[in-house]
Amino acid sequence: MPLNEIAASLYAWDLHDEGVEHILDVLASRAEVNSAYLVGLMHREKRPLHARFYPHNPVRRYYVPEDSRAYWRPDASRYGRIKPLTSERDFLKDKDWLQPLIDAARARGMRTGCEISHTVIDAQYARENYPDVLQRDVFGNVVGAFEAVEAKRALPCLNHPDVQEYLAALFTDLATNYDVDYVQTCLVMFGSGRGDGGTHSFGPTAWQQLLAVATGGCFCDSCKAKAKSEGLDWNALVDEVQHLARLAVKDGLEELHERQLLDEANYTESALLLENDALTAWLQFRKRSITELFARVREALRSSGREVEFRYNTYMASPERAGLDFKSAFAYVDSVRESDYSDQLGTAEGVATKRAKLMKARRSLREDQKLIAALGVRPNATPETLRASVKAAVDAGCDGLSLGHYDGATMERLDAVREGLREWEGRPQYWQPLTA
Repeated sequence: MPLNEIAASLYAWDLHDEGVEHILDVLASRAEVNSAYLVGLMHREKRPLHARFYPHNPVRRYYVPEDSRAYWRPDASRYGRIKPLTSERDFLKDKDWLQPLIDAARARGMRTGCEISHTVIDAQYARENYPDVLQRDVFGNVVGAFEAVEAKRALPCLNHPDVQEYLAALFTDLATNYDVDYVQTCLVMFGSGRGDGGTHSFGPTAWQQLLAVATGGCFCDSCKAKAKSEGLDWNALVDEVQHLARLAVKDGLEELHERQLLDEANYTESALLLENDALTAWLQFRKRSITELFARVREALRSSGREVEFRYNTYMASPERAGLDFKSAFAYVDSVRESDYSDQLGTAEGVATKRAKLMKARRSLREDQKLIAALGVRPNATPETLRASVKAAVDAGCDGLSLGHYDGATMERLDAVREGLREWEGRPQYWQPLTA
């Protein structure tokens, strides 16, 4: 299959600092990019992510964005109780950063899109204004993502009606008011929990990782009401998961003793699931919740009256621990961006990991659904691993590539994408007869 789409993600501060015309000229000429999208609702993280400083930004060495801000002009009439926050930074605020990207991309015949990234609500703002919509662990504590508990992150519960209304509005706002071909999201699902790191030098075993899910979310009132409406025994579920959560972090002398026995036994994931019916029921409940959310998002996009792709951007090595089951949830997407950046390891083993993840995603998609392979054009990736990653995408039956991310890319790595496309015949123009 030809890799017809070569996409690249951009941030509002990229457009401000380097200029949209210059960026698109670089991407098109060096990496054959024909699709550009704005990370339109971005979580808080230091940029560039894997390097200390930007390699080619003429204005600043690095940037730390605000938490979960929208960089387009949200249509306030579409939102209910929860509305998107916009930037308060002087150089970004009061400006629509999506429309200029769309205009410049369309002038070049490119596809365009917008991403709703990992988190959609400012954690501190949500803790102060929407505490009832936040995910809770089995002990009632707010569940966050990516960082230590002390960082006070917070995730919205995807079963809360106000959160579902907000998410649907984000998608319909973009699809209705902007000429985008796709709306992409790597929304963090349910908190996947945290363990104690396991007992082996190479990290936790599979059953220890599964056990850690018991410390995640969600056990809020909305989840309780939904679970009980589906006939689940909520009290039994909470009792069992509380015990497993204590076991995961060795909280209590009895739990410590039991965990020591398990750590020294030939215990398995299947044994954990067979022993704990309520845990299994809870995992299935989370799966159903996420699948229903995907269905609602697709319906929201369809309601815009425009043909806009719903593209999901994976973000976890084990998404099932956050409630995402590819086979059931992907029935409601148009395309998937497999966001594996193992090419950044700079090794053949990293490329093999990427290929395996692409095969897993491809297996869960229909023939009419597109698979886009992410490429980490950032530090530690090498021209060799990037060219090999293009081959992995071709081998896995992908429909395109997506570069992550321009702000940390070097020109050498962007050139390697173009070279890989030619080397592995990834584009139709490389299938043509040689001219005399």
